Amino acid sequence: MKTILVPTDFSKCANNAMTYALEVAKRLQARVVALYVVFPNEGVDNSMYDAFMIDDYLVQRNRAMKVWVRKLLKNARAESVQVETDCRVGFPVSTIVHAADELDADMVVMGTTGAAGLKGVLLGSTAGGVLVGSRRPVLVIPKGAIFRNYSRFVFATDFKMKADARSIGALKGLLSIEHAGLEVVHVIEKPGAARPGRDVEMDLTRKLDDIPHIFHYIHDSNVPRAIGLFLESVNATGLVTVAHEHTLLHKLFFKSVSRALAHHTSVPMLVLHG
Repeated sequence: MKTILVPTDFSKCANNAMTYALEVAKRLQARVVALYVVFPNEGVDNSMYDAFMIDDYLVQRNRAMKVWVRKLLKNARAESVQVETDCRVGFPVSTIVHAADELDADMVVMGTTGAAGLKGVLLGSTAGGVLVGSRRPVLVIPKGAIFRNYSRFVFATDFKMKADARSIGALKGLLSIEHAGLEVVHVIEKPGAARPGRDVEMDLTRKLDDIPHIFHYIHDSNVPRAIGLFLESVNATGLVTVAHEHTLLHKLFFKSVSRALAHHTSVPMLVLHG
């Protein structure tokens, strides 16, 4: 992993996400790019004269960004991490997605808003828009989540994984912090239904490349509840899920499941893309 993009609005949630990203970058020797998006009318009063002052406003924001970064670097004891700041004019979701592509970011790290963890991702928020609009791995950091110096990620799967090389690389990077494996969990919703066959397991094993993993199966009609309880039972430090397709049906389903998960977990969630 070489580049981590961290959008910010200077909120407590953004501070938390940046602190988490610095901890990851410190261990993976990656650079961090902190991005602040200025709305087209931010800092001006809509007069023709003030509209020409946007460049000065960008300079002010960039200075504020550098001060913000210096404070967080000290708090995270990550002075050795290479951090760059960037301010751009535009609308948050599209600007963040474009910046991630332009910077060839390996991962985007974003904080949620509100006290309900991942719920803040799903109510028309910037993070929710980036989750749907980006083709790059997005690590969502719930409010109050802290970086723990070991990795134990749970991969909730329906065995239809189509993650690309970049997504697998991001997952490997997070797991490599403590050379941890992956707890793969599949929830069987229908009572009495059989677990997937060995051939299905082997197919996912090939896709995970050389990531060590163990399969777990749970019978429960409530998938989010089952995943949340499993996360607690193994003391997980993160949840991994895959966005299969950018279709309207998938977006609605993905949001529904994630909203339910918000009530069961406060750990970071890594969203991979095919």
